[in-house]
Parts: sequence; C-alpha cells; structure tokens
Amino acid sequence: MKLLRSLFSTPRRSATLVSGVATLLLAAALAGLLVTGRTPELLQRADLWIHDIWVRHTLQAPASPQVTVLAVDEASLERLGQWPWPRDRVAQIVEQVIDRYGARLLALDVTFVEPDRSDAAALREALQRAPAAEGAQGAGPADGALRRELQALLGRLDRDTALARALQGRPVVLGYAFSPQASLRKGALPEPWLPAPMLDEIGLQPPALPGYASSLPQLAQAAGRAGHVNALRDLDGLTRRMAMLVQHDDMVYTSLTLAALSTLAGERVPVEFGRGDATGRGLQQALRIGPYTLPVDASGGVRLPFFGPAGSTPRVSVADLLDGRADPALLRGRVVVMGATAAGLRDSIPTPVAGDQPGVELHAALLEGALGGVLPSRHPQTTALELALLAGCAVLMLAGARRLRLPQFTAVSLALAGGTVLLGWFFWWSSRLWLPIATPLLFVALLFVTLTVLGYLLETRGRQALNRLFGQYVPPELVGEMNEDPARYSMSARSSELTVMFADVRGFTTLSERLEPAALGELMNTLLTELSRVIRADHLGTIDKYIGDCVMAFWGAPVARADHAAAAVAAALDMQRALARLLPRLALPGGAPLAVGIGLNTGPAVVGNMGSAYRMAYTVLGDTVNTASRLEGLTKAYGVGIVAGDAVRRAAPSAFVWRELDRVRVKGRDAPLAIHEPLCRAADALAAVVEQAARHEAALAACRARDFHTAMQAWQALQDEAPCSLHALWLDRARRLQAAPPGSDWDGVTTFESK
Repeated sequence: MKLLRSLFSTPRRSATLVSGVATLLLAAALAGLLVTGRTPELLQRADLWIHDIWVRHTLQAPASPQVTVLAVDEASLERLGQWPWPRDRVAQIVEQVIDRYGARLLALDVTFVEPDRSDAAALREALQRAPAAEGAQGAGPADGALRRELQALLGRLDRDTALARALQGRPVVLGYAFSPQASLRKGALPEPWLPAPMLDEIGLQPPALPGYASSLPQLAQAAGRAGHVNALRDLDGLTRRMAMLVQHDDMVYTSLTLAALSTLAGERVPVEFGRGDATGRGLQQALRIGPYTLPVDASGGVRLPFFGPAGSTPRVSVADLLDGRADPALLRGRVVVMGATAAGLRDSIPTPVAGDQPGVELHAALLEGALGGVLPSRHPQTTALELALLAGCAVLMLAGARRLRLPQFTAVSLALAGGTVLLGWFFWWSSRLWLPIATPLLFVALLFVTLTVLGYLLETRGRQALNRLFGQYVPPELVGEMNEDPARYSMSARSSELTVMFADVRGFTTLSERLEPAALGELMNTLLTELSRVIRADHLGTIDKYIGDCVMAFWGAPVARADHAAAAVAAALDMQRALARLLPRLALPGGAPLAVGIGLNTGPAVVGNMGSAYRMAYTVLGDTVNTASRLEGLTKAYGVGIVAGDAVRRAAPSAFVWRELDRVRVKGRDAPLAIHEPLCRAADALAAVVEQAARHEAALAACRARDFHTAMQAWQALQDEAPCSLHALWLDRARRLQAAPPGSDWDGVTTFESK
C-alpha cells in the first residue's frame, strides 16, 4: 500500500494537499506549545522520565573527587548522643576539619536556630543581680576575685560563643532554609544578593518564600557567610534541581552552593549574572562566581549532577573525625559538606537515583559538579532544535508516506523516532546537555497515525474509483494488483504493446433461425459467460466489449505484462477446449453447427477511456486491433479455430506448437502478413503432431519455391494421415498451381478483399 496515492480527482495533488495540511496543522499546534512554553503536563512527565533513564545510565564517579560528606550518621549519634549536639562540640568539629585535617572549606547543611541548652544564661542573670564586689558592704577582696572567676566560667559555659569563636576567621559557610510558612522567621539572614525587581531585567523568576529558619545572629555574624539549602521539586515530586536563588521580602538571596563557591573564589568575589560560558555551549543563562559558572534555568535552578546512587559520595563519619580515625585523604584540600545521613534525622529527598536521598549528598554533588565544570543543563537552543526536529520529521514522513508501502513507512517512522532519541542521548552523553524530545516523538507518532489513516481513506477511495473504472473490464486479480499502486493507472489514452483477441461464435445465424428469442438469449449468455471466464479468471485478460456474438479482449493493459502474447494464445486454446466440454450440455437444435473462431494479433495500440460526450469506454484502437479482427475472419477461410499474426508467434515461439497457415494481405492493409495456428502447448504436444506441423511447413516452403509437385505429394500424405480442412485447402491450391503455374511476379501471398 502506498499511503498517499489514490485515483480520485487528481490523485497526487489531492493526497499531497490533504496530508500536507494535516501535517502543517499538527506541526503548528506543537510548535505553538514549544514557543509559548505551554508544554502539556503529560509531555513534561515523559521528558522527565527519559531524563531519568539517561541519568541512571550515565552515573560515573569523578576521576578526582573534590568534595566529601561529613556524615552525622548512626555511629556519630551513638558516640555523641542525640542531635542537636552541644555547640562547643560542633566548634570542635569545625576546628578538626579545618585546622587538623586541612579542608579547603566546610559547608554546614545544618542550622542553629535556637540557643544552646546550657546554664550560661542563668549564671549571667545571677551575676547581674549580685552586688558589686568592690565597695559593697561586707564585701571583701575575695568576693571580687570570685566574681571574676565566675565570669570566666560563664565564658567557658557559653557554648554558642565557643562556636562563634570557632567560626570566626575560618572558611565555613552556614546553611539556612526558606519556608512557605510566613509566620516562621527565626535567626538572622545574610546580606541579600540584589533587589528582587532587578530579576525582571535578567530574565529570572526564582521562587518567592515568606518564611525562614536561620542561625542565631551571633553565629551568622561570626561566620559571615551563609546560603539557603532549598531544593526544587519537579511536577512528578522528584528533585533534579537545586534553587540557587530565592526571593524574600523583595530581596534575592543566594544558595549554600553559591556562598561556598564565592568563599573558594575569594573573600569579596560577587555572584554575577551573564549569558554563555567558556565551554562553547552557546548562549544560556548562567551565574558566575570567579572561575565557576553555573547554568541556570528561568527559575534560577541548577540541574544536579548525579555521580552515583545514594551513598556513593565520599563520606567521613563525625565519630571517626573526633576519634582521629578519619582518612586524611578524604578531607585535606577538599570541600567538606556536613549534614545528617542518619535515618530519622536527615532530610530525605526523592531523586532519579534514590527514593530518599540525604539532602547533604545533593549539596555535595552540586559542589562537585561546579568545581569540576560538569554541571548538566538544558540545551541552550532547545526550542530551535525541537522546531527543527518537527520540520525535519514532517518533510521526511510526508515523502515516505507518498513513496513507501506501509511496512517501509513504519520502518522510516521508527527510524526517525530512534534518531530523535539518539540525538537527545548524544547531547546528554557527550556534554550533559538535556534536550527534551517528548514533543518531537509525539509528533512522529501522531503524524504516523494521521498519515496512515489519511492514506487508508484516500487509498480506499482510490480503490473504489479503480473498481468503478476497471472492474467491468479487468479481472479482480488485476484490479487487486492495481490497487497496490493506484497512481500508476489511469483512463487516459496511451500507446502500449498489446495482444488483441477477437472471438466470434460460428453458426449464430442458424441458431437464431431455429431457436426462440428467450432460448437463444440463454444459450448465448451461457456460451459467452464460459468464454469470458477463461479470458478473465484463467488468463487475466481485459474484456473490451461484446459485439453481438463476438468477444473482444486484450492483454498488456491496464496492467503491463511481458507475457501478454503467451497469455492470449493460452486463453485461445483453453477457449476451444471449454467449448468442446460445453457443447454436450447445450440444448442445440438438431444439426445446428456451433464453433468459435479466434483471431490474435500483437503490436502497438492506443488504450484508454475513449468515446464521446455521451458515452465513454475503456478500449483499444489501432492497426493491431483491426488486423486481429481480420484474422478472426480468416478462421473460416482456412478451416481452423485460431489464426494468429506473425508477431504473436515471434513473442511466444517455444511455449506452443505452431504451424504456419499462409501469407496474406487482408483488407485495409497493403503489407503481407504471415499467419499461424497454435496447435497446442509445447508441454502437451504429441510427437506426431509436432512432426506433421513440420511436414506442413516444409510443403509450404516447397510450394513458395514453385516445387508444386513435391508440395502436392506432401499435402496428400498429410491428408491421408490426418484429414483436415487446411491440408485439403493447400492440396487443392498445389494442384491448381501445378496445372496453371503463376507468373514471375507471384509472391505466394493470398489477398482477401473482404472482411
């Protein structure tokens, strides 16, 4: 089935117009969704699903890790007790990480919202109520010394102050969290990045959150650096991005990652916004902090680089750190992110690689990707590429639907879908560029269904038109073959090499005199039906028309075939056999003769729908047709059932046993024509029949050489062995020619002046 070709109206133009309009509408609808950013949720989910498959199949640990997780795990809780730990213990951890193990930076994915639970506050209040040691009644020098010792003890018991001292001057970044709960406002926020209205100028729309939970002002001031730890959830509930920016009270605040990178880059390196980077990926939104570039989307989110499943990030337990059992290679010169990994304490976040991944691992992975320059991002030319894919798929599928059968068209559609997937995979595998491909894949699927359905409808209509036009002439088998490619066939007149048959019923005049009209009509219907069955059903000939008691048929059109001459000869032989089988069943008047004379001729003819404004018919015209009609009339003159022109014998010389009848000049044709009779199929021939045909043609050669005596003897012998009208005819001619030899201009051609 060639999908978009039919034979109604102007088939190619109609099919192309309908399919082109359908393709344009589909492409325009999907392109509008892409340009306006209104991709349906189903397609977004499909893109995320494909993205996750690619992520899980490209997990690869960095060759030289630069980030380590300092885990508050089950062993640490068992060693140090329940969380939160005393702040002086946290101070000890900070000092160990930075001073003893030489980490480049410590990022704390923990917040210190409430003051430490110690007795320092109560002691301070008691000292403030006590009388001054100097000058108070009854107070002596010992009381002043006691107060000073108590003040010193108070300083040692103030654990928040101890932590503040540990944070002071060390490369430590505090974490805090924004919240949608407006009533939650605890701790002190760091300095904002810039006013929120400026975001419109740079094309970012980060989330706006009214609440926050940050560290104590004392700690925030001591550290001097802090960043939020907010993640972004996609519509399927998974986290694939971290928020780099958050709006709060008309100001914009940066993330823990940006704060850490700013600290690594230099004390006063600001976060800047720009387009493009040094990787040659093209224009895209990006946040730059010194040598580090983070590609961001319109919401200010950065895609997470997943280097392995949950727990694959290099990890050191706090318990091992404090006991001095930590591997120095995992800490020295690295960025350390401290956070909870113990069940029940950690913030469990669903990601493409784990259903409950600790949030500290996400911050560590993001920092690892930023330091190594391997952060994934959405392709900067996503919309242009998707539109190009739509256009390319439309062109190729339209061309395929027009020229290919359904299996091949299906293969092309699958190849286009596969190519789209491979393109997206290539960008991700080679550069971690994410190209959403769900929309182009949907377009291929919808276009395949649409073009297939349209092709079926148009083809069905074309088949109906073919059946209407050719069904009355052409065998159903040929109509079925024509339906495979209806655009190849039309009713327009064209020249073609054909074999034409005229089959006339002999004895019709006598039958019409002896039979009643009803009986005559029934007899002729029976006879012509059987002859037509042999032509159409057995040998796939095209019946041109019925001319009274004559059937006209041809082979080689509308479906071209190389063996049209052989098929016509075989049909003529089988028609004679069918008549012989039918005669005993016909109710013929006594003595009424009934036979069929068949004329065959091969040659060029004009075939097509011809006629007048009142009536048109699919027919053949030309000298080949006229000659076939004349040859049918010669069957009576030579007493044979079939007369074929010389071109018929040349087209099928070995498939049948032939004998030449004569050279004739028929009415309306000046050039002489050799005529022949097919006796039987070569495979069915008896040796005697072949031998007699050869002797007959030898006698013809002798006669044309003016050896009439030899020819007469040969025909006499043949007539004695196998009496027939042809032998008798030539025997009589030979006798007359011997009795009255012809002149020197005799060419051996018999001329017939009548039809």
